[in-house]
Amino acid sequence: MMPARYLGPFGTLHGRRLGVNLARAQRLATFFALALFVLGSLLPGDAVARSVKARVKKARRESGVASYYGPEFAFRRTASGEMFDPRDMTAAHRTLPFGTRIRVTNLANGRRVVLRVNDRGPYRKGRILDVSHAAARKLGFSGKGVARVRIDVLSWKAPSGPRMAARQPSVKPKTAGRSG
Repeated sequence: MMPARYLGPFGTLHGRRLGVNLARAQRLATFFALALFVLGSLLPGDAVARSVKARVKKARRESGVASYYGPEFAFRRTASGEMFDPRDMTAAHRTLPFGTRIRVTNLANGRRVVLRVNDRGPYRKGRILDVSHAAARKLGFSGKGVARVRIDVLSWKAPSGPRMAARQPSVKPKTAGRSG
């Protein structure tokens, strides 16, 4: 067998065999991994839990300007596939899942209503929510058109796949002929 020094530049590194250096690198990597694990477990669990709770709480509350749907949107299909009825207590939000129940508070007069998210929007810059006309009346801003509101998420609806059942026609297709 030939000694390592005869293997050329691939068999040695600074006069040592590669096997020794590789073993040293593995030991060093293992040491660092264990050190990170130990140091990570020394962090107080309350600090991690508090930061997670703060993020969840922030996601559950939002403030901004709300408007209401104009009459031209009455009885059109929403993004969830259902028909928009201005007499229902519904809202459009950009990110909340369809079916999420929210409490909307008008910050000017303190009036509150509970709404269900069934559409996407608003698409106007600076707005965070579009509500139905019935909701705007109960909140007291149907005359003004816009109001400063706070949104509190009451119950999350788990996001699901496309709502194909809501988009499929309820009429059966006609058959070409009768089979007898």
